[in-house]
Amino acid sequence: MTNRAYLPLLLLLFLLLTACASEVPAENHDTEVMLRNEALPIITNVKTNFPKKEGWIIVPTDSTELNVTVEATNAETLLFWAVPTGTETWGERELIGYDTNEDDGWKITWDIAGKSVHHHVIVQALGSDGKTITDETLNITNE
Repeated sequence: MTNRAYLPLLLLLFLLLTACASEVPAENHDTEVMLRNEALPIITNVKTNFPKKEGWIIVPTDSTELNVTVEATNAETLLFWAVPTGTETWGERELIGYDTNEDDGWKITWDIAGKSVHHHVIVQALGSDGKTITDETLNITNE
């Protein structure tokens, strides 16, 4: 074979070797996923001061306050939104409270005196990593 015939083979061999060689050290992707999951905010429990019936929190019409308490981990702030029921109503949401102090428990009290409620209460847990968010929905209605 002539020198010209070896040139494409040498070029191919060089490309293969450089593609296989990596300067980035091997990473354990399982560890990376586990660390990411540990940083995710997790809402484990949401309670109110009223009973639940068939998926709805039943609020008597003469009630003045709705207390919402949340158990959450890896959260820095909890936001509490009231969103009217229906389709595409997120734009009509109202921030009814927030909590940044986990030490006394995650909770708010919503003043519902004189209000007719048929809403979704969305609890959003903002992650301590500043990037992640988790939410939980409660259905609230008057009886």
